[in-house]
Amino acid sequence: MRRIANVTLLLAVLLLCAGQGWAESWQQAVSSRVTTEYETNPAMLAAHSGGVWLAVFEPGYRLTGRVGESEISTGLALQVARSSNKTLNPDRDSPSVFLNWMRQTGAGEFRIGTRYAELATRDAGGVDATGVPASSTRTSRAASGSWAMELSERASSSIDAAYERVSYNRGPYTDYSTRSGGVRINYVLSEQTTSFFRVSGNKYLPADGGPSSSLRNATLGMNWKFEYIDWSLEVGEARVGGGDAEREGSVEMHYAGQRAQMTLNAGRRVAPSGLGGFIKTDQATAGWHYALSEYSNAGIDLERQRNLSTTMGGDIVSTSSGVWLDHSLTPFWRTRTYYRHRTNRGGGVAGASSNLLGFSIAYDYSDF
Repeated sequence: MRRIANVTLLLAVLLLCAGQGWAESWQQAVSSRVTTEYETNPAMLAAHSGGVWLAVFEPGYRLTGRVGESEISTGLALQVARSSNKTLNPDRDSPSVFLNWMRQTGAGEFRIGTRYAELATRDAGGVDATGVPASSTRTSRAASGSWAMELSERASSSIDAAYERVSYNRGPYTDYSTRSGGVRINYVLSEQTTSFFRVSGNKYLPADGGPSSSLRNATLGMNWKFEYIDWSLEVGEARVGGGDAEREGSVEMHYAGQRAQMTLNAGRRVAPSGLGGFIKTDQATAGWHYALSEYSNAGIDLERQRNLSTTMGGDIVSTSSGVWLDHSLTPFWRTRTYYRHRTNRGGGVAGASSNLLGFSIAYDYSDF
């Protein structure tokens, strides 16, 4: 891991130095965030075992530029977390690095990317974040490629493939790798409406030599864009191995007004998980934020997730609700105060809840 981080850092420095002769072709972004927060039950145990103070430092750097006909972007980020109770929530140094290449030709647009990331499992989101110990870490190594092309004035298509290897340092998980690929066809019906059709496949390979499984998807979707509201609808089927087809899909709405924005999303998907093979998830989210002034914004975030057919003794339901207040001190500095309430129930264990209160100050500079 350290070797990968060092190589990517060296690459970023070399690209920056090499680009000095074409300064207008290179752009960079620097960010940093310092956070302090208190959580009443980070381990999400039915019997509260005590709260934890957490201090987090998150620096990041990104470089993007052109080399001939190619566009290259690379970046580094690090999350340094220190805890007042290392048993309930251990200290962490979680790095992430990425490198992407894109080239536009007469035959279409080609993209290749690679990424390495470490993150606390519950912060990584997805099905693995439900009802697990706060001490678990998820490590992901991924590579992907795609080719997009125009078929006609209204139609376009894309082909993609990806490989990912995921490992965990503790918790009820199985390390695994996936190999996936798909084809998508887009068709513009009008200035406001676009339709698409996608077929894809995914192979799940446990690292312990257990039986592999496969997932096949077919999805039909529509996107509508209006003055203030965008809609997206997807419906399809997912089939794991030789089993019965499962309904899959989602509906999403985004509203952007002069001072308020709202996003609503609900759907079902089937995805790979360290909890064992492919897991079916029902998820609903809602987000709203409002501009109180030129410098301040307030918001509410809600989420409900239900994991079906897991290996942990039945369905697991988790909820999260939170409020936050942002304030810009300068064009580069801003603060955020936030509160979040989480619950877990199911999975053969007693229900649990936790409350979190935090404050952060962040710096962002970009010449993009």
